[in-house]
Amino acid sequence: MIETSQLQTLVAVAKASSFSKAAEELSVTQSAISQSIKNLENKLEVSLFKRSGKKVVLTAEGEKLFMLANDFLMQLDETLDEIKYDKESMSGKIRIGTLTGVGKSWLAPELLEFGKRYPEISMVIQMGFQEELVKEFRNYRLDLLILPEEALPSLGEKILLSEEKSTLVFAKSNEYKIDRNITLEKLCATPTVLFQPDDPLFFRWCREKFGQFPKRLNARYIINSHGNMMQAVLAGLGVAVIPNHVLSRSVYRDKVAILGKDFEVTNGRFYLVYNKGAEELLRIKTLMDNLLRKPNPLATFI
Repeated sequence: MIETSQLQTLVAVAKASSFSKAAEELSVTQSAISQSIKNLENKLEVSLFKRSGKKVVLTAEGEKLFMLANDFLMQLDETLDEIKYDKESMSGKIRIGTLTGVGKSWLAPELLEFGKRYPEISMVIQMGFQEELVKEFRNYRLDLLILPEEALPSLGEKILLSEEKSTLVFAKSNEYKIDRNITLEKLCATPTVLFQPDDPLFFRWCREKFGQFPKRLNARYIINSHGNMMQAVLAGLGVAVIPNHVLSRSVYRDKVAILGKDFEVTNGRFYLVYNKGAEELLRIKTLMDNLLRKPNPLATFI
């Protein structure tokens, strides 16, 4: 049977690339480190490390065990932390994942305020692609998810958080003569700033306002960052369709123009997802209540 202490030693040596540095980190002798690794290799009947100059590096077999051991030890630490902190305590760790755009423009600022109010809570915000976030949630490495409806995992409890809305944004100088009577033909001829060549927000906005997708665009600037898209609009490079939650927090919000609420388009619904039972922890329940306190936070342009 492999012991947890042997896995801890393996991980320490692999990260330090040194038996002596691992010994210092674990506050044991170098001979104890060497013996632990030797015993582990004997049990498995494989070599886990090899010499590379002054360093030791993992063998192919060692790399496989390291990946498993590192993941196991992280989950063990997190589980012990959860057990350690009382359900009614506003302390401990909260791990939450969402898409990068929503994370940067809305979730991260929200959690900054939450963190100020509850200094005993540590928070981990993971932003990335929905597939990886769902995988982390399934493996209980995330407590909460905020994802669009089409990306929701099959497991977990789900609460509607908000509809996301977006709107057409253009420079206040309005050199392209954008007004409420704009047609799809006029928009297609106007220089545009896009998130990607087939920008889903732009195409959905056109479908909702004109009943059809544009066949050809005058794409002037393409960059996968809504914040940089706002800069491009302000610089006069074109018009763009921007999520309201990005617009409401942008430093450029008062320097660009929109056509009003009649020209806002719903992009879809976002849900808050949690594992059943997580809401029994006071810190999780409090954060959930905090995120849900405002109606439609992703739709509102303040």
